[in-house]
Amino acid sequence: TGEAIICYQCNSEYDPRCGDPFDPYSLGTVNCSFQPRLEHLSHLEPTLCRKISSRIYGKVRVVRSCGYITDEKDNGECLMRSGTHDVRAFYCSCTGDLCNSVESLRTPSLLPLASLLTAVLAIPSLLLSCP
Repeated sequence: TGEAIICYQCNSEYDPRCGDPFDPYSLGTVNCSFQPRLEHLSHLEPTLCRKISSRIYGKVRVVRSCGYITDEKDNGECLMRSGTHDVRAFYCSCTGDLCNSVESLRTPSLLPLASLLTAVLAIPSLLLSCP
């Protein structure tokens, strides 16, 4: 068995304090090793914390919990999944105690895109200002 991980566990559908912005002092924590195993994952130990933010028909729901299976991206970035009928979800995983408290664990960075866009927009004005 691995080391125990401690995570926040809540669902904003039943407790609005679980949503964003999140007050980490308002809800309890769980030692994932002591949580009942999911039937289909009974052979796995929880090794990470997870935060799932979903929007279903315009309503946002946040679920914070223990996690058992590492996502394709295990460096803390969030994965976005879209479905039909206006359903969208961000799945975020992290491996530190209580790491699922943050509003956004780490969404893919828009900084490179913003820098490129700024450069493209600035070049014409720079060319026009040259003698």
